[in-house]
Amino acid sequence: MKVQRSFTYHSKLTNRALRVFAPASVLALATFLMASAVSAQTIAPDLRPDVQRALATQAESATGKGRVNGYTPVRLRTSGEAAKANNEPAKASGELLPQRPAGMKFRNQADHAITSLSVSRPSTHLNAPALAGIALGTPLTQILHTSQVSLNSAAGTDEQFVDRNGDLIADERTTFDSAGGSFDIAVGRSGSRYEVYSATLNNQLVGVLVVARDTNGDYLSDSSTTFNLRTDFALRSAAAVVSGVSRAGREFVIISSSGYFNESNPNDPNNEPSPGVILLVRDPATGGFDNSRTRTLVTVGDNRLYNANALALLPNNDLLIADFHSDELRIVRDTDNDGVPDTLSATPYYSYRFSDDAPLEVAANSRGVVFSHSTGNDMIMLVLYDDNNDGVADRDEVCIEGLSIDNNLFLHGLTVDNVGNIYVIEDASGTADGTGGNAGTPRVDGFPDRFLDGFPTDGEIFTRADNAVDLALTGLAFGPLPANKIDDPQFFVAQHYRDFLSREPDASGLAFWVNQITSCGTNAQCLEVKRVNVSAAFFLSIEFQETGYLVYKFYKAAYGNLPGAPVPLRFNEFLPDTQLIGADVVVGVGAWQAKLEANKQAFAAAFVARTRFTDAYANSLTPAQFVDALFANAGVTPSSADRTAAINEFGGAGTSADAAARGRALRRVAENGVFGQQEFNRAFVLMQYFGYLRRNPNDAPETGLNFDGYNFWLGKLNQFNGNYVEAEMVKAFIQSGEYRQRFGQ
Repeated sequence: MKVQRSFTYHSKLTNRALRVFAPASVLALATFLMASAVSAQTIAPDLRPDVQRALATQAESATGKGRVNGYTPVRLRTSGEAAKANNEPAKASGELLPQRPAGMKFRNQADHAITSLSVSRPSTHLNAPALAGIALGTPLTQILHTSQVSLNSAAGTDEQFVDRNGDLIADERTTFDSAGGSFDIAVGRSGSRYEVYSATLNNQLVGVLVVARDTNGDYLSDSSTTFNLRTDFALRSAAAVVSGVSRAGREFVIISSSGYFNESNPNDPNNEPSPGVILLVRDPATGGFDNSRTRTLVTVGDNRLYNANALALLPNNDLLIADFHSDELRIVRDTDNDGVPDTLSATPYYSYRFSDDAPLEVAANSRGVVFSHSTGNDMIMLVLYDDNNDGVADRDEVCIEGLSIDNNLFLHGLTVDNVGNIYVIEDASGTADGTGGNAGTPRVDGFPDRFLDGFPTDGEIFTRADNAVDLALTGLAFGPLPANKIDDPQFFVAQHYRDFLSREPDASGLAFWVNQITSCGTNAQCLEVKRVNVSAAFFLSIEFQETGYLVYKFYKAAYGNLPGAPVPLRFNEFLPDTQLIGADVVVGVGAWQAKLEANKQAFAAAFVARTRFTDAYANSLTPAQFVDALFANAGVTPSSADRTAAINEFGGAGTSADAAARGRALRRVAENGVFGQQEFNRAFVLMQYFGYLRRNPNDAPETGLNFDGYNFWLGKLNQFNGNYVEAEMVKAFIQSGEYRQRFGQ
């Protein structure tokens, strides 16, 4: 911010001379760096965060007074070209975007319609601080990392928090290190914490990376290495960091400098060249970095970006870069499908429509839904959607309002955990909020987005800074999911046999479905589509329809829905009965049809002999009363022929006491065609929970322990007329953190 505060280093700084590249040499080196390995070996252990410098870096949108030859946003280049083609006066290069109209919510940019969907708001309830330490064995995927830095000294810590009961309020806390804190943090799959910040050494601006390690699992840093990124990459700052894993299983870390430039003072000592973005690949043998794989993605000073104040990885490992000044999200794509971003696209991922939407922060969830926010005392958060899956966002909608976001290129934070909860830092710089700020207490807010669709509900205060006077919060990150065997096509298919058909795969079936996936090669989009289609095929298969779905219909016809629930049976009822009716049945192998028929007959006979059934249907009922009750439970008005056929199973008897006839009549109702069509979508949704999550829809960890999630997906599936691809239902379940964590060891 513009407000200057006293700041004193108490640490001894190294006298290592820094090698400074002149702009010409940087540009000359760019091509070489993109194609060749560069080093990341300059170690400077005494560098500490320069918070005073960070407080002076107020973000600025484009005004036409930027750095000489600086990056021009695509919208301005396009408007200038159009004006020239139409013999119209060219627009000023710095023409500002309009501001978002007051009260504008959920703007559909295709038709400018305003919908009635509500937005969520942060909480004002002050929760008790977390006092207990983090329990040993807690996975890093559940631990939120952030940094708490002093506004007036060299003190700072990197903190860890755990929400133990799912209410988005921190219950446990452990300080990872007390070495001065950082501006942003990422957690690698190896468990390494990658902390970045900006420092000043001998009056030179320096970007810094710290690789901190916890080797014994007690959530305390026991070793670290500090890298000077100016010496090796000409980075004058380190504003943002993310970590990912390539398809080959190699951990990488990506760091950007901010590219801060004070338009009102070209001689501001904090000014930087245009930002650089570097990629370092971890060397598992040494714990350092593999110089042969390290790359410069964007070279400092090449003016292909204006700012790079925040980073986020999409699920396919394409890299998003928040360029605040340009009102754009840029994207570095993985063009060779190795799981490592490599090429900055000339086309932005998204160009914002309004000046007050300029992206200070960006994050993405496991479904590729992107979130961003700008700066302001009453700020909104936007959710961005790529509706046609072409790799660029098509529209934005407001999902959260009422945020207090400080104007600072370095001090901020936004992340999404593996189940979809959104975390954002409000009032990051606290009392140093600068002119126009509100000096609010730094805090982390959590917002539940249970369906991972960008429509969170109202938030909670997850945690706050330890005091409201001289501390700031910045940077947010969870640990990534571990290497997951469900990503292996053979295991993925085999597990579907177990989860949906209750058996091990037959060799020919396994080979067929695995080939459906592996035929995509390394095409990420093809792989995603094939995994969804293969997964859905198990519910749609003859084998499941004649076993698992038939069990569902038996319960529905016999008992209707469970009391107070929209479903007819529980998982612990479904699973053993499905195993009974499907025992030794492999469609297409041997006399499978005869075996299936025998199983159905035996199951029907056993089902009507159970106490629950005999208590519900007295033997004194007439056959017509018995059959009518079954159809009523099913919610079907049968044809005269269907009703008569079921009644005739009793052979003209005066009562329905014949157990065998009861079984045959119940089966006729369960296999009624109209009934099967009517229940298809309901069963499809329920089987997402039974098959993938192995639980009832209202079981923990379902928020509220209700059927809201089930009802949501049923509504989506009905909305798209049963098209599970357009509804994105199967995709959401197989990509969910809950499903993936079943196999994440």
